Amino acid sequence: MIYSMTGYGKAEGEHQGRHYIIEIRTLNGRSTDVRMKIPNHFKSKEIQLRTHVLKHVHRGKIDVTIQTVGTEGQGGHGLNMNLVERYYDQLKSFADHKGMLPQDFLQTIIRIPSVIVSEEEDITDVEWNYVLALLDKALEELRSFRGDEGQSLANDLSDRVKSIRGLQEEIAPFEELRKTHLQERLLKQISDYQSNDKVDKNRLEQEVIYYLEKLDIHEEKVRLKQHCEYFITELNSDNSQMGKKLSFICQEMGREINTLGSKAQQSDIQRIVVKMKVDLDQIKEQLANVL
Repeated sequence: MIYSMTGYGKAEGEHQGRHYIIEIRTLNGRSTDVRMKIPNHFKSKEIQLRTHVLKHVHRGKIDVTIQTVGTEGQGGHGLNMNLVERYYDQLKSFADHKGMLPQDFLQTIIRIPSVIVSEEEDITDVEWNYVLALLDKALEELRSFRGDEGQSLANDLSDRVKSIRGLQEEIAPFEELRKTHLQERLLKQISDYQSNDKVDKNRLEQEVIYYLEKLDIHEEKVRLKQHCEYFITELNSDNSQMGKKLSFICQEMGREINTLGSKAQQSDIQRIVVKMKVDLDQIKEQLANVL
């Protein structure tokens, strides 16, 4: 089963007079990038939180948000009264000195950094265990979301690969026409060369054989079929992290398709190859989001 790198998980609950909300959002990315937005009194546990998340979430951009709100009149913040009084005295003294009319300086003061301070204490073991349990619920929801998205991706990828295999089968009816066209062109060129007495007959024969081998597309068709079958096999495996492996197989498929196009020298086959490339590009786009 494959998993998408895009996902969302949320868990919330109340514990000891406080409401907790944990959200995890993930987006596709080649590397792993974890960004956390957590309450100040969780800072001492940030590394542990990050490690815990990375045990369950692999690759991609990961945003973790933890919010806490007091449910029993505990706002979690207060005023630094010493700073408030100091700023007020300074502002009032400045206003008196300038002859300004008396005014309320409070709205100005509370916008000054460090005036509002957190009243929360360091996280306790009880609170920490509760947060970890809540985080696991969010991670489980995220995994379920990614699994559902991954199933949609798997269905689309499977359809695209089967489409390429179907298009490959459409090449067969045009191969005889292609062979006749190449033979006629080759015979004409040989006839032109044979009229020249300076032509080395043995060398000409070697060149003809080499030319025919270079234009043969049988091996490319066999390898493309094998790559498609390998892709489907991996897609249906139990590996939960197969994005990179499928990308490598996709590259090999692309190599054979490109070679088919360059060797074809037949318009109908080249049109089929173009359709294959359209499916291949869609596969590449989808694989960018596979874990």
